Amino acid sequence: MALTVAQVDAAITSILTDGQKYVIGDREYTQADLEDLIALRKTAVSEERTAGKGMFQRVRFGTVGA
Repeated sequence: MALTVAQVDAAITSILTDGQKYVIGDREYTQADLEDLIALRKTAVSEERTAGKGMFQRVRFGTVGA
């Protein structure tokens, strides 16, 4: 199951401010998992950036000379 950046951010924020654990789906994350959550966040950011790019965002266009 691929997590979204929002889900990972919610887990990190909850662990740091509200308590020592957070559940996403069937997985429980604890304070000991913060490094794993940070790595998951980096992956989720990368995946969301890649998925959100259409053809015109992937191709760099030059300027037309006059």
